[in-house]
Amino acid sequence: MRNGDPTLSEEEFACFRQFILREAGIDLPPGKRPLVQSRLSKRLRVLGLDSYAAYWRLLRAPESHAERQRAVNMLSTNETYFFREPQHFQWLERQVLALRERQPGMIKVWSAACSTGEEPYTIAMVLAETLGISGNWRIFATDINTKVLASAKRGVYPLDRVRRTPPLLWQRYLLRGRDEYEGMVKVAPELARKVEFSQLNLLQCNQLHHTEIDIVFLRNVLIYFNEATKLDVLAHLCTRMKNGGHLLIGHSESLHKLDLPLVQEEPSRYRFEAARQLSGGGKK
Repeated sequence: MRNGDPTLSEEEFACFRQFILREAGIDLPPGKRPLVQSRLSKRLRVLGLDSYAAYWRLLRAPESHAERQRAVNMLSTNETYFFREPQHFQWLERQVLALRERQPGMIKVWSAACSTGEEPYTIAMVLAETLGISGNWRIFATDINTKVLASAKRGVYPLDRVRRTPPLLWQRYLLRGRDEYEGMVKVAPELARKVEFSQLNLLQCNQLHHTEIDIVFLRNVLIYFNEATKLDVLAHLCTRMKNGGHLLIGHSESLHKLDLPLVQEEPSRYRFEAARQLSGGGKK
């Protein structure tokens, strides 16, 4: 914040809380008011606005679709890196081998909140090593944030974001930058071609064009939703999954007491059972 910047009042903060809840399902706690003020203050300066109320009026204008998307971009969180929560990728390697043995068609994996792309590219490395770079598999990667999607499609990262990548995979699938790209890496084109990026709001995740998905990564996203939003998002997400498919969530997240056709196999892994009676939540 700079001296002279306006202060975000409680009433204004309540407006932006409702905005991001309605637009993206993100339920900001009261303690996030300084964060919202910090993220929006730069935009106020760019637009020459003297108050958050003025920016709120701008967002409410019917013709302000692009600005509303920009506000969603600013207020959504996108922390990620390659091979985050590595146990999931160890399980993924075993699972796709088992899938290949018992099903002839394409193996489909969905990174449902892909942020800047590290997660889907990590998945792609695992599948390329396990099934071959030209194997019959595909990754669908979506996010609500158009800014991070543009970065994901570019596939260029600073070295510290790939530090957990095993050396062999680094050598095969990451290209070191030179000159102005010194200290950066780029995802190899043959790997990047296996990932399909698109914008999608998880509140409408049943609108994903692809169905019969084998594995869904939805990690470290549910913590931003309230219980009603979690239930709604996951119920629609299940309509995109193959019967017997798997959902992976973050290790700090839980589906406890949510009435869903998901059976818990491990603390952060669930199996979708289409015919399961919904009586008593997502756990056996």
